[in-house]
Amino acid sequence: MSIAAKRRETEVFSLSFLDCICCGFGAVLLVFLLTVSQKQLVDKSVVDDVQRRVEKTKTEVNLSTEDLARLGRSVAALRLELEDLQKRSQAEQLKLSERKREMMLMLQQSGNLKDAIDQLLGEKKNIPTEDVAPVPIPEVDRRQYLTGVKLNGEFVVFLVRVSGSMLGETIDDAVTRLAESDEKKRSAPKWQRVVQSLEWLIATLDPETKFQILLFNDETASILPNQEDKWFSLQDKPTLAQIIKKLHEIVPQGGANLERAFTKIRFLPRLPDSIVLLTDGLPTKSDSLPVEGDVDEGYRIRFFEIATKQLPPRIPVSTILFPLLSGDPGAPGLYWELANATRGALVSPSKSWPDT
Repeated sequence: MSIAAKRRETEVFSLSFLDCICCGFGAVLLVFLLTVSQKQLVDKSVVDDVQRRVEKTKTEVNLSTEDLARLGRSVAALRLELEDLQKRSQAEQLKLSERKREMMLMLQQSGNLKDAIDQLLGEKKNIPTEDVAPVPIPEVDRRQYLTGVKLNGEFVVFLVRVSGSMLGETIDDAVTRLAESDEKKRSAPKWQRVVQSLEWLIATLDPETKFQILLFNDETASILPNQEDKWFSLQDKPTLAQIIKKLHEIVPQGGANLERAFTKIRFLPRLPDSIVLLTDGLPTKSDSLPVEGDVDEGYRIRFFEIATKQLPPRIPVSTILFPLLSGDPGAPGLYWELANATRGALVSPSKSWPDT
């Protein structure tokens, strides 16, 4: 074989190899192009998903901003309301302080009123009075110092305080007598004046007037047990004798719940036309404001105010206020206000009544 022929064979082999290389390179290039195209599709999907998430986040951020603004407005409104409440509280505190000052002034005035009443009662002894026939109750001889008490109407309730304070002229005297026997308690001078006053009031009733006697200390009950719904009459002599006998058997003891007594009257089957209260001071107990232990005058005034709210409307309340030294200086003023508000009366017998 010639040299030319050998060269031609070599050249033919070289071209075939080059074709193979080119085909391989074209295949690689085609795979690369296809891979890049698919990657672009994948990247576009990821980008779209990210954009959607970004839009969603923007929406949530906008909603959160609106909620935050709404909360800010609510907080501002609450702050304004709190400032208004603080101003109101300060105003109420000022009013409360003013009321306390007014109460102290009233207590001082009531003390002055008590002194004036004591002076007038002392001067009253020197005023000549007209003697009257004894009342139709055995062994009773007295002057009619209680004519100021109003006994109007067909039905009258006598409300008698039978607490331990009714035994003495002072708190210490009453406490001392509480340790004595029942017989000595019943014979205490102050309590005997209460008994005589009630006897005299019963005797001066109109013969047609019906009456009931309620005794109150810690509890309230009729002078004749189980007859709270009954009205007594002067025409009923056996019942009248039983009442007088029972009156002389009473032993004062315990505290004084005037609220419970007025509530008892309020729920009687037939309301009275007038009430006569025999007492020596302000109440010492209240169902609406229970207080343990000793109570000062401030609490007793509260108890009195609570009790008067239980009174039936438009019924005159006349009070016979027996003296209790070192007791309630505000009692005369408060009972006078009660008499004035209900068109009743206030009478305070002297310590020596009915002997002089």
